[in-house]
Amino acid sequence: MRKRRYWFKIDNAGKVFPSITNPERTNVFRFSMSLYKEVNVELLEQAVNLVIPRFEAFAVKIKTGIFWQYFDSNHAYFKVEKEPAVITQYFHPSKNQHYLFKVYYFNNRITLETFHALTDGSGAYQFLLSIVYEYLTLLGHELDPEGMILGRRPIQPKENEDAFVSNYDKNSIKKMREEHAFHLKNETYRYQFSHLFSLKFSVNEMKQVAKSYDATITQYIASVIVYAMMQESLHFAQQKKPIKLFIPINLRPYFDAVTLRNFSMYLKTVFHPNQSKLSFDDIISITKTQFKEQLTKEQLVSRLSGYVSLEKVWILRMMPFFIKNIAFKIGYDMLGTKINTASFSNLGQAKCPQSMLPYVSDINFIIGGFGLGISSISYQDTLQLNLATRLKDHSIMKKMVDIFHLHNLKMRVISNYEEAYDVLL
Repeated sequence: MRKRRYWFKIDNAGKVFPSITNPERTNVFRFSMSLYKEVNVELLEQAVNLVIPRFEAFAVKIKTGIFWQYFDSNHAYFKVEKEPAVITQYFHPSKNQHYLFKVYYFNNRITLETFHALTDGSGAYQFLLSIVYEYLTLLGHELDPEGMILGRRPIQPKENEDAFVSNYDKNSIKKMREEHAFHLKNETYRYQFSHLFSLKFSVNEMKQVAKSYDATITQYIASVIVYAMMQESLHFAQQKKPIKLFIPINLRPYFDAVTLRNFSMYLKTVFHPNQSKLSFDDIISITKTQFKEQLTKEQLVSRLSGYVSLEKVWILRMMPFFIKNIAFKIGYDMLGTKINTASFSNLGQAKCPQSMLPYVSDINFIIGGFGLGISSISYQDTLQLNLATRLKDHSIMKKMVDIFHLHNLKMRVISNYEEAYDVLL
């Protein structure tokens, strides 16, 4: 049977990533599902290849046209690989059957690592969930998708839409002006090694502490991060740049979207050097106010439209791609790495069918960070907070642990580097 050909423009959020990606700045993020039994590699590879055709937004390869890069259909057979020691590392699509994601196995763990040009966390999780569901089915388990497994539902055309363009409003464009942010500076590990600290909490206990501040879990953890940075960055108060914590927000609920491609946008909490003596209570109060101001439909449409308006500029559209490629690199240095201190992404509760729960022991989500990448995800009553960094200085992570202890939160610490236990505990 002849396979369907299709192609997509790279979505508004994803356009810049192919131009700015390199071994130092990989723009790769990671989802893992741990099972109660060791992974059968042959059945996992079979499951991936059964699922890929259903997810056209993932079954693509990058091609370069005269004016833009774009996604073209990819029907190559996909090969799973044993998980490497370095997480969220750079990979070249030409060495991966031109796919923009990797599927790894290690003992009882199945991992999906995805290049951000393809999708965001919400889209990637749906893909991995369908892969693991298919894998468990191939093992012989009788499962009920309960309407939650996209791989068992017909394709919706809107799964492949660029929801940024669909929700663009030319009358609501917000000009994007960003001041440079305070940066964490220290000696880094060699070979792109990322030091990972995972802190495991009870979801209910974390909710209770956040509730005591009349805050959400995301607002509470964001405040802990900022407070730890202020306390441990001794030179912060002596300079002029603010701490800016970028927090991606899933836009799908705000715009009733179902796209599997990128559709998230950062909100930010901003604290200036003259606020370096604020108490934790002050920081969480300011954080809540900044969330409230930015999380309105009007603000989201305005910022979204500002991003989309850039690609509608006539001169930019007519510019050959090789010139755009240079412009993207320069622009990202001016408006990307220099305008944020760190990122924190909370995926919230990872949902899967009840019939899968007896087979899935743990779900995890990790983002890479140029300085410090922080992510969290909850599965049943476990919240996992991951701190990934290439910096050798662990003082900010240690301060965060101290704050959690001060707030009477019990936690378990896991690290990919044995000496970290002595540093943190």
